[in-house]
Amino acid sequence: MNGILAYYITLISSSSVSAIHGFIPTLLAAEEDFINIGRLKAAGFLLLLVIGAGIVLFVYTTLRKNMNRSRELRKKAGRTTFFERKVTADKEITTDKIENSQYRIFDHYPTPTAVCLPNGMICYVNRGFAKAFGSVKANMENLLVLNILPSELAASLDPIFRDKSMDEFESPSVFYTSATGTSYKVRVTRSRPGDPDCVMYLTLHSIHGSELRSITDPESGRDVLIQILDRAPYPVFIEGMDGRILDVNSAACTLQGMKRDELIGKVIDELSPVNFKREISNQKVAIDDSHRNIDFMSIIYDRKGHPVPVRIYVSGINYFGSSALVFVIVDLTKTIERNKELDEYKIKAEESDRLKSSFLANLSHEVRTPMNSIMGFSELLAEPGVSDKERKEFIKLIRQSGKELLTQINNIIDFSKIEAGLIQLKSDICNFEPLFHQLHEFWLEECPNQDDIKLFFELPQNIIRNGIATDRVRLKQILKVLLANSIKFTKKGVIEIGVRMKAPQLYEFYVRDTGIGIPENKHREIFEQFRQVDDSNEREFSGMGVGLSIASRLIQFLGGHQWVVSEPGKGSEFRFVLPDLLHPQGSPFLQVSSGPLSMINKLMVVSPTEEIYTELSQNSRPINFQVMWAQNTEEMKAMLLSNKVRFMLLALDQLPLWQELLPKIREVSRDLKLIGITKNLDTQRREKLMSMGLDEVIRTAVNIPIILNIMERRDLGSMNILSTTFHKN
Repeated sequence: MNGILAYYITLISSSSVSAIHGFIPTLLAAEEDFINIGRLKAAGFLLLLVIGAGIVLFVYTTLRKNMNRSRELRKKAGRTTFFERKVTADKEITTDKIENSQYRIFDHYPTPTAVCLPNGMICYVNRGFAKAFGSVKANMENLLVLNILPSELAASLDPIFRDKSMDEFESPSVFYTSATGTSYKVRVTRSRPGDPDCVMYLTLHSIHGSELRSITDPESGRDVLIQILDRAPYPVFIEGMDGRILDVNSAACTLQGMKRDELIGKVIDELSPVNFKREISNQKVAIDDSHRNIDFMSIIYDRKGHPVPVRIYVSGINYFGSSALVFVIVDLTKTIERNKELDEYKIKAEESDRLKSSFLANLSHEVRTPMNSIMGFSELLAEPGVSDKERKEFIKLIRQSGKELLTQINNIIDFSKIEAGLIQLKSDICNFEPLFHQLHEFWLEECPNQDDIKLFFELPQNIIRNGIATDRVRLKQILKVLLANSIKFTKKGVIEIGVRMKAPQLYEFYVRDTGIGIPENKHREIFEQFRQVDDSNEREFSGMGVGLSIASRLIQFLGGHQWVVSEPGKGSEFRFVLPDLLHPQGSPFLQVSSGPLSMINKLMVVSPTEEIYTELSQNSRPINFQVMWAQNTEEMKAMLLSNKVRFMLLALDQLPLWQELLPKIREVSRDLKLIGITKNLDTQRREKLMSMGLDEVIRTAVNIPIILNIMERRDLGSMNILSTTFHKN
């Protein structure tokens, strides 16, 4: 328009100039001739026209400059005039029509696609994109794409709209839309790489199955998997198809003594014996084909290199998109031990049934024999013509059979009371000298061949006037049982009974004979119920096998312990230790435990001095515990052979050669727990001492609950009756 206006002004100006040039000669000619008035008017009109055109040109130019200056100011202020907005809108509509016609090809594209401006405004979508959001094309255009996507996904896509240098971007996460029931991953691409002002193509790619599981926050999924595996009580290994470990749980790390990062990537063959992988190789085809689980028994090695029997369960899994094998390892050590214990209990139960049957047979014999004697000689006394000498002999035999029968009945009653926990013990002062006189009288009555057997007593002068605070009736019963046992098995020789003070308020009694002796493998059995050295039907010596069992239980009830030292053909020596119960008691009656002998837990202290033994036996001792004290190696071995000891405490500070005792202890008993006691103990010394063969090392002073708490916590709940001191502690 500006060009047309300038053209017309130029045309008028050139016409006016031509007219003036033509007017001047005419005027001069009029001077010569006559002035033409009409031409003069025409020239004036043209002159005015030229002046007007100049004014119009000046005004237009000025306005044009002012408009340009105003437009620049409005652009800086962010405002446009209506005319400018109208022109811009018309221009955009025209551009949109051109671009929309260009993007219509996407309508037939199967992938949901949207075309966005650099600022994220949607300018075009195809049908698939609108359908994914449950809408139509018209409603999707002119919307910000970040407003229609989930917030987490929009936040991940925001960088490409802000960073103009990025040409392509793919969302790390997916979103699910209920309109199509599909999960999508979003990909954004610039139409012209490197051009920050070009449009951007946003496409939705559907994700299915394992691909979805593999990209749905795999690190978070692995963390959840590890948390689940760590709560499993058994070691779990996940192995890739190349034989390398992909993941493990905490139990597996504990088994191998390694950290998770150290185990991951290792070849599982390095941790297993040959038969482990051989079994896997044999079953691998079955696992791959049928996807079934297999299990087999094998041997693995723990962090110390010790073989561990295990049952291994193997199955194939899909581990974050890749095939893998999962191994669940169940330690069979406790199961085998439990089965072994069950087998032992079964053997013991069968043995107990056999012993009970033997006991009933013996009971029948031991009762019927004196009863037949009594009945037979009673009938003979009724016969006429019996001389006085025969009558006296018959009466003597009847009295002797009656005593035997009464002894058997008393043993049966005592045994039943002990098993039921109904026996009552009363602490009283028992003087040694009168006690030995009563034993001598018992020997005179019971010993049939006093000419061949001599009885001696040993009572040191320093304690001849002493006494012991205990149940004197039961103490006399214990010594009578041991004396009767020596009389029975000694045909000729010497029997000796004695007592000595082993420590303050602690007395040791013994009954020694020169009888047939006892093999070492029978030392423990003779103190068990219904047991005898020879329990066959053709045995030489009679008896029910309850005498020594009753004596051992009474000794345990009185707070002592017993053992035997004997060899076949060299006689026997029965020893037992009893404490002097002069320390304050809440009642003169002693509390006893009930149940069979197998419920008694025996603990032995090996120490030259009595401090540890006294502390354990007097303070905080549950009554179902029996504390023993061995001063030297000979006593220790004899006590181990005669008792089933569960815990052994070694006074390390007082036994300089204690390491030499360990092999001897293990030869006799492999199941007991060896506990070292020392005054000076730190972590380094404790580990060193345990490496020498001890099961545990603790400081002095100690008590039984502390020992149990350290060794086996579950045993605290199994103690049926506890002392008052223990409750206070």
